[in-house]
Amino acid sequence: MKSKSFFESLESIAYERGLDINLVLEKVKAAVAVACKDTEYKGEVQAKVDFEEKTIKFIDHYEVVSEITEDKKGQILLEDALKIKTRVKVGSEINREIKLDTFGRKNAGKFKQALLSGLKELEREEAYNFFSERVGEIVNAKVVAKTDTFVTFLIGSNCEATMPLTEGLPNEEFNIGDTKKVYIVKVDKTTKGPKVFLSRTSREIVKKLFEINIPEIADGSIEIMGISRDPGSRTKIGVLSTKPNVDAKGACVGHGGLRIKEINEALNNEKIDIFTWKDDPVELIAEALLPAKCVSVIADEKTRKALVIVQDEQYSLAIGKSGQNARLAAYAIDWKIDIKKLSDATSEGIKFSYNVDLR
Repeated sequence: MKSKSFFESLESIAYERGLDINLVLEKVKAAVAVACKDTEYKGEVQAKVDFEEKTIKFIDHYEVVSEITEDKKGQILLEDALKIKTRVKVGSEINREIKLDTFGRKNAGKFKQALLSGLKELEREEAYNFFSERVGEIVNAKVVAKTDTFVTFLIGSNCEATMPLTEGLPNEEFNIGDTKKVYIVKVDKTTKGPKVFLSRTSREIVKKLFEINIPEIADGSIEIMGISRDPGSRTKIGVLSTKPNVDAKGACVGHGGLRIKEINEALNNEKIDIFTWKDDPVELIAEALLPAKCVSVIADEKTRKALVIVQDEQYSLAIGKSGQNARLAAYAIDWKIDIKKLSDATSEGIKFSYNVDLR
Protein backbone atom coordinates (compact mmCIF):
# COMPACT_ATOMS: atom_id res chain seq x y z
CA MET A 1 0.00 0.00 0.00
CA LYS A 2 1.49 3.33 -1.06
CA SER A 3 -1.66 5.39 -0.74
CA LYS A 4 -0.89 9.10 -0.76
CA SER A 5 -4.25 9.88 0.82
CA PHE A 6 -3.42 7.57 3.75
CA PHE A 7 -0.16 9.42 4.41
CA GLU A 8 -1.88 12.80 4.14
CA SER A 9 -4.50 11.61 6.61
CA LEU A 10 -1.71 10.80 9.07
CA GLU A 11 -0.21 14.26 8.52
CA SER A 12 -3.59 15.79 9.23
CA ILE A 13 -3.97 13.77 12.44
CA ALA A 14 -0.50 14.84 13.58
CA TYR A 15 -1.24 18.52 12.87
CA GLU A 16 -4.67 18.56 14.52
CA ARG A 17 -3.40 16.84 17.66
CA GLY A 18 -0.12 18.74 17.81
CA LEU A 19 1.96 15.58 17.40
CA ASP A 20 5.25 14.87 15.62
CA ILE A 21 4.51 13.04 12.36
CA ASN A 22 7.45 10.66 12.98
CA LEU A 23 5.98 9.65 16.35
CA VAL A 24 2.58 9.14 14.71
CA LEU A 25 4.19 6.90 12.10
CA GLU A 26 5.75 4.80 14.87
CA LYS A 27 2.30 4.29 16.41
CA VAL A 28 0.89 3.37 12.99
CA LYS A 29 3.64 0.79 12.57
CA ALA A 30 2.86 -0.64 16.01
CA ALA A 31 -0.84 -0.79 15.13
CA VAL A 32 -0.03 -2.65 11.90
CA ALA A 33 1.95 -5.18 13.96
CA VAL A 34 -1.09 -5.73 16.19
CA ALA A 35 -3.32 -6.16 13.15
CA CYS A 36 -0.93 -8.72 11.64
CA LYS A 37 -1.47 -11.19 14.45
CA ASP A 38 -3.32 -14.30 13.29
CA THR A 39 -2.45 -13.49 9.65
CA GLU A 40 0.22 -14.80 7.28
CA TYR A 41 2.50 -11.93 8.26
CA LYS A 42 4.57 -13.27 11.17
CA GLY A 43 7.76 -11.22 10.84
CA GLU A 44 8.95 -7.85 12.06
CA VAL A 45 6.85 -4.97 10.77
CA GLN A 46 8.88 -2.23 9.12
CA ALA A 47 7.68 1.00 7.53
CA LYS A 48 9.14 2.60 4.42
CA VAL A 49 8.20 6.25 4.21
CA ASP A 50 8.80 8.64 1.33
CA PHE A 51 8.22 12.12 2.72
CA GLU A 52 8.67 13.79 -0.64
CA GLU A 53 6.14 11.60 -2.40
CA LYS A 54 4.06 11.34 0.77
CA THR A 55 3.71 7.59 0.56
CA ILE A 56 4.12 4.80 3.07
CA LYS A 57 4.23 1.04 2.81
CA PHE A 58 4.67 -1.67 5.42
CA ILE A 59 7.05 -4.60 5.16
CA ASP A 60 6.90 -8.06 6.70
CA HIS A 61 10.63 -8.55 7.44
CA TYR A 62 12.48 -11.80 8.25
CA GLU A 63 16.04 -12.84 8.93
CA VAL A 64 16.78 -16.46 8.00
CA VAL A 65 18.46 -18.29 10.90
CA SER A 66 19.47 -21.82 11.79
CA GLU A 67 18.07 -21.49 15.29
CA ILE A 68 15.40 -19.18 16.67
CA THR A 69 16.51 -16.79 19.41
CA GLU A 70 13.82 -16.54 22.04
CA ASP A 71 11.79 -13.33 22.08
CA LYS A 72 13.52 -11.93 19.00
CA LYS A 73 10.98 -10.83 16.40
CA GLY A 74 11.48 -11.40 12.68
CA GLN A 75 13.52 -14.59 12.73
CA ILE A 76 12.61 -17.55 10.55
CA LEU A 77 14.13 -21.02 10.15
CA LEU A 78 15.55 -21.91 6.75
CA GLU A 79 12.99 -24.68 6.15
CA ASP A 80 10.12 -22.22 6.73
CA ALA A 81 11.79 -19.49 4.70
CA LEU A 82 11.98 -21.78 1.70
CA LYS A 83 8.18 -21.97 1.75
CA ILE A 84 8.08 -18.20 1.15
CA LYS A 85 11.06 -17.80 -1.16
CA THR A 86 12.90 -20.51 -3.03
CA ARG A 87 16.42 -19.07 -3.18
CA VAL A 88 17.41 -18.24 0.40
CA LYS A 89 20.03 -19.37 2.90
CA VAL A 90 20.90 -18.76 6.53
CA GLY A 91 21.71 -15.06 6.84
CA SER A 92 19.37 -14.01 4.03
CA GLU A 93 16.66 -11.42 4.55
CA ILE A 94 13.13 -11.71 3.29
CA ASN A 95 10.93 -8.67 2.75
CA ARG A 96 7.40 -8.73 1.50
CA GLU A 97 4.82 -5.99 1.46
CA ILE A 98 1.94 -6.21 3.90
CA LYS A 99 -1.34 -5.82 2.01
CA LEU A 100 -3.50 -4.02 4.55
CA ASP A 101 -6.41 -3.84 2.13
CA THR A 102 -6.69 -7.62 2.31
CA PHE A 103 -7.30 -7.63 6.05
CA GLY A 104 -10.69 -8.70 7.27
CA ARG A 105 -12.99 -6.72 9.53
CA LYS A 106 -11.53 -8.23 12.71
CA ASN A 107 -7.94 -7.32 11.87
CA ALA A 108 -8.96 -3.89 10.59
CA GLY A 109 -10.71 -3.33 13.91
CA LYS A 110 -7.54 -4.33 15.78
CA PHE A 111 -5.56 -1.81 13.71
CA LYS A 112 -7.99 1.00 14.43
CA GLN A 113 -8.16 0.26 18.15
CA ALA A 114 -4.38 -0.02 18.50
CA LEU A 115 -3.82 3.20 16.53
CA LEU A 116 -6.32 5.20 18.58
CA SER A 117 -4.77 3.88 21.78
CA GLY A 118 -1.29 4.80 20.50
CA LEU A 119 -2.39 8.31 19.56
CA LYS A 120 -3.93 8.86 22.99
CA GLU A 121 -0.68 7.69 24.57
CA LEU A 122 1.23 10.18 22.42
CA GLU A 123 -1.14 12.98 23.38
CA ARG A 124 -0.68 12.19 27.06
CA GLU A 125 3.09 12.18 26.64
CA GLU A 126 3.08 15.43 24.69
CA ALA A 127 0.79 17.09 27.24
CA TYR A 128 3.05 15.96 30.09
CA ASN A 129 6.14 17.33 28.34
CA PHE A 130 4.33 20.58 27.55
CA PHE A 131 3.23 21.27 31.12
CA SER A 132 6.31 19.88 32.89
CA GLU A 133 8.32 22.51 31.01
CA ARG A 134 5.95 25.17 32.36
CA VAL A 135 6.23 24.41 36.05
CA GLY A 136 6.72 27.75 37.77
CA GLU A 137 4.81 29.62 35.08
CA ILE A 138 1.39 31.23 34.84
CA VAL A 139 -1.23 30.09 32.32
CA ASN A 140 -4.65 31.47 31.45
CA ALA A 141 -7.17 28.84 32.48
CA LYS A 142 -10.87 28.63 31.65
CA VAL A 143 -13.34 27.41 34.27
CA VAL A 144 -15.25 24.40 32.90
CA ALA A 145 -16.67 22.85 36.08
CA LYS A 146 -17.01 23.47 39.80
CA THR A 147 -18.04 21.55 42.90
CA ASP A 148 -18.19 22.53 46.57
CA THR A 149 -14.51 21.67 46.97
CA PHE A 150 -12.87 21.82 43.54
CA VAL A 151 -12.79 23.90 40.37
CA THR A 152 -11.81 22.39 37.02
CA PHE A 153 -9.93 24.41 34.42
CA LEU A 154 -9.15 23.90 30.76
CA ILE A 155 -5.47 24.87 30.70
CA GLY A 156 -4.48 24.19 27.08
CA SER A 157 -3.36 21.22 24.96
CA ASN A 158 -6.84 19.71 25.50
CA CYS A 159 -5.87 19.20 29.12
CA GLU A 160 -8.03 19.80 32.18
CA ALA A 161 -6.73 20.36 35.70
CA THR A 162 -8.65 20.33 38.96
CA MET A 163 -7.69 22.81 41.68
CA PRO A 164 -8.92 22.62 45.28
CA LEU A 165 -10.90 25.73 46.21
CA THR A 166 -8.44 26.11 49.10
CA GLU A 167 -5.88 27.10 46.44
CA GLY A 168 -8.21 29.86 45.26
CA LEU A 169 -8.40 33.26 46.92
CA PRO A 170 -10.80 33.80 49.84
CA ASN A 171 -14.35 34.61 48.68
CA GLU A 172 -13.27 34.28 45.04
CA GLU A 173 -15.99 33.25 42.61
CA PHE A 174 -15.40 30.72 39.86
CA ASN A 175 -18.13 30.82 37.24
CA ILE A 176 -18.27 28.55 34.19
CA GLY A 177 -16.53 30.35 31.34
CA ASP A 178 -14.42 32.62 33.58
CA THR A 179 -10.73 32.93 32.72
CA LYS A 180 -8.24 32.99 35.60
CA LYS A 181 -4.49 33.24 35.79
CA VAL A 182 -3.19 30.17 37.61
CA TYR A 183 0.29 29.16 38.70
CA ILE A 184 1.61 25.70 37.81
CA VAL A 185 3.10 24.26 40.99
CA LYS A 186 4.10 20.83 39.71
CA VAL A 187 3.15 18.15 37.19
CA ASP A 188 2.89 14.40 37.78
CA LYS A 189 2.80 11.75 35.07
CA THR A 190 -0.13 9.34 35.30
CA THR A 191 -1.62 6.67 33.05
CA LYS A 192 -4.51 9.03 32.32
CA GLY A 193 -2.29 11.93 31.33
CA PRO A 194 -0.50 14.69 33.23
CA LYS A 195 -1.83 15.70 36.63
CA VAL A 196 -1.22 19.44 36.83
CA PHE A 197 -1.23 21.08 40.27
CA LEU A 198 -2.46 24.68 40.24
CA SER A 199 -2.55 27.51 42.73
CA ARG A 200 -3.65 31.11 43.08
CA THR A 201 -2.51 31.42 46.70
CA SER A 202 1.21 30.86 46.17
CA ARG A 203 3.62 33.75 46.69
CA GLU A 204 5.23 32.69 43.43
CA ILE A 205 2.21 33.72 41.35
CA VAL A 206 2.69 37.31 42.56
CA LYS A 207 6.38 37.19 41.71
CA LYS A 208 5.62 35.79 38.27
CA LEU A 209 2.97 38.44 37.58
CA PHE A 210 5.55 41.12 38.36
CA GLU A 211 8.00 39.48 35.96
CA ILE A 212 5.34 39.39 33.24
CA ASN A 213 4.00 42.91 33.71
CA ILE A 214 7.18 44.81 34.62
CA PRO A 215 9.71 44.82 31.73
CA GLU A 216 12.45 46.12 34.02
CA ILE A 217 12.10 42.99 36.18
CA ALA A 218 12.10 40.75 33.12
CA ASP A 219 15.34 42.30 31.81
CA GLY A 220 17.07 42.34 35.20
CA SER A 221 17.03 46.12 35.77
CA ILE A 222 14.96 45.48 38.90
CA GLU A 223 15.23 42.50 41.25
CA ILE A 224 12.58 41.16 43.61
CA MET A 225 14.36 40.80 46.93
CA GLY A 226 11.61 39.71 49.29
CA ILE A 227 7.94 38.85 49.23
CA SER A 228 5.26 37.88 51.74
CA ARG A 229 1.57 37.33 51.26
CA ASP A 230 -1.83 36.88 52.84
CA PRO A 231 -3.58 35.47 49.73
CA GLY A 232 -6.54 37.54 48.61
CA SER A 233 -5.86 40.24 51.19
CA ARG A 234 -2.40 41.76 50.98
CA THR A 235 1.10 41.26 49.65
CA LYS A 236 4.34 43.04 50.52
CA ILE A 237 7.13 42.95 47.97
CA GLY A 238 10.59 44.49 48.19
CA VAL A 239 12.29 45.58 44.96
CA LEU A 240 15.82 46.76 44.22
CA SER A 241 17.10 48.63 41.17
CA THR A 242 20.32 47.32 39.64
CA LYS A 243 20.69 50.46 37.52
CA PRO A 244 21.10 53.98 38.97
CA ASN A 245 18.63 55.56 36.54
CA VAL A 246 15.77 53.13 37.29
CA ASP A 247 13.27 53.88 40.05
CA ALA A 248 12.35 50.37 41.19
CA LYS A 249 9.17 51.23 43.03
CA GLY A 250 7.98 53.72 40.41
CA ALA A 251 8.57 51.27 37.56
CA CYS A 252 6.52 48.60 39.33
CA VAL A 253 3.63 50.97 39.98
CA GLY A 254 3.72 52.27 36.40
CA HIS A 255 2.39 55.49 34.93
CA GLY A 256 -0.87 56.29 36.66
CA GLY A 257 -0.62 52.97 38.49
CA LEU A 258 -1.45 51.00 35.34
CA ARG A 259 1.10 48.23 35.85
CA ILE A 260 0.23 47.43 39.44
CA LYS A 261 -3.46 47.70 38.61
CA GLU A 262 -3.16 44.81 36.14
CA ILE A 263 -1.55 42.68 38.82
CA ASN A 264 -4.21 43.68 41.37
CA GLU A 265 -6.97 42.69 38.97
CA ALA A 266 -5.36 39.33 38.19
CA LEU A 267 -5.41 38.60 41.93
CA ASN A 268 -9.01 39.57 42.60
CA ASN A 269 -7.99 43.11 43.64
CA GLU A 270 -5.57 41.95 46.31
CA LYS A 271 -3.73 44.90 47.88
CA ILE A 272 -0.01 45.05 47.09
CA ASP A 273 2.51 47.12 49.04
CA ILE A 274 5.72 47.77 47.10
CA PHE A 275 8.71 48.92 49.09
CA THR A 276 12.27 49.83 48.09
CA TRP A 277 14.89 47.39 49.29
CA LYS A 278 17.74 48.97 51.25
CA ASP A 279 21.14 47.68 52.30
CA ASP A 280 20.97 49.51 55.59
CA PRO A 281 18.83 47.51 58.08
CA VAL A 282 17.30 50.62 59.63
CA GLU A 283 16.12 51.94 56.28
CA LEU A 284 15.02 48.47 55.13
CA ILE A 285 12.84 47.84 58.17
CA ALA A 286 11.29 51.30 57.95
CA GLU A 287 10.55 50.77 54.24
CA ALA A 288 8.98 47.38 54.86
CA LEU A 289 6.59 48.83 57.43
CA LEU A 290 5.21 51.46 55.07
CA PRO A 291 2.63 52.97 54.81
CA ALA A 292 3.26 53.42 58.55
CA LYS A 293 6.00 55.94 59.36
CA CYS A 294 8.67 55.05 61.89
CA VAL A 295 10.66 57.50 64.00
CA SER A 296 13.33 55.08 65.18
CA VAL A 297 14.63 51.58 64.43
CA ILE A 298 16.98 49.81 66.83
CA ALA A 299 18.35 46.87 64.81
CA ASP A 300 20.56 43.99 65.95
CA GLU A 301 22.07 42.51 62.80
CA LYS A 302 23.45 39.43 64.60
CA THR A 303 20.05 38.27 65.85
CA ARG A 304 18.07 39.99 63.09
CA LYS A 305 15.77 41.43 65.72
CA ALA A 306 14.57 45.03 65.69
CA LEU A 307 12.67 47.38 67.96
CA VAL A 308 10.67 49.92 65.99
CA ILE A 309 9.27 53.08 67.56
CA VAL A 310 6.40 54.93 65.94
CA GLN A 311 4.31 57.96 66.81
CA ASP A 312 1.31 56.91 68.90
CA GLU A 313 -1.14 57.74 66.10
CA GLN A 314 0.88 55.54 63.69
CA TYR A 315 0.85 52.48 65.95
CA SER A 316 -2.35 50.87 64.63
CA LEU A 317 -1.20 51.41 61.04
CA ALA A 318 2.23 49.94 61.77
CA ILE A 319 0.77 46.85 63.42
CA GLY A 320 -2.06 46.52 60.92
CA LYS A 321 -5.33 44.66 61.25
CA SER A 322 -4.70 41.44 63.20
CA GLY A 323 -0.98 42.31 63.09
CA GLN A 324 -0.90 41.91 59.31
CA ASN A 325 1.35 44.85 58.37
CA ALA A 326 4.03 44.03 60.94
CA ARG A 327 3.87 40.29 60.20
CA LEU A 328 4.14 40.66 56.43
CA ALA A 329 6.95 43.20 56.78
CA ALA A 330 8.91 40.87 59.05
CA TYR A 331 8.42 37.89 56.78
CA ALA A 332 9.35 39.79 53.60
CA ILE A 333 12.72 40.94 54.97
CA ASP A 334 13.34 37.99 57.32
CA TRP A 335 13.63 40.05 60.49
CA LYS A 336 11.82 39.77 63.83
CA ILE A 337 10.13 43.12 64.48
CA ASP A 338 8.73 44.49 67.74
CA ILE A 339 6.79 47.78 67.56
CA LYS A 340 6.26 50.27 70.36
CA LYS A 341 4.44 53.55 70.70
CA LEU A 342 6.67 56.56 71.24
CA SER A 343 4.93 57.31 74.56
CA ASP A 344 5.54 53.77 75.83
CA ALA A 345 9.18 53.78 74.74
CA THR A 346 9.70 57.10 76.54
CA SER A 347 7.98 55.99 79.75
CA GLU A 348 9.98 52.74 79.77
CA GLY A 349 13.22 54.70 79.47
CA ILE A 350 14.28 53.06 76.21
CA LYS A 351 17.23 54.86 74.69
CA PHE A 352 16.80 55.56 70.98
CA SER A 353 17.62 58.13 68.33
CA TYR A 354 15.39 59.58 65.63
CA ASN A 355 17.26 57.74 62.87
CA VAL A 356 14.60 57.22 60.19
CA ASP A 357 14.25 59.58 57.24
CA LEU A 358 12.25 58.22 54.31
CA ARG A 359 11.71 61.47 52.47
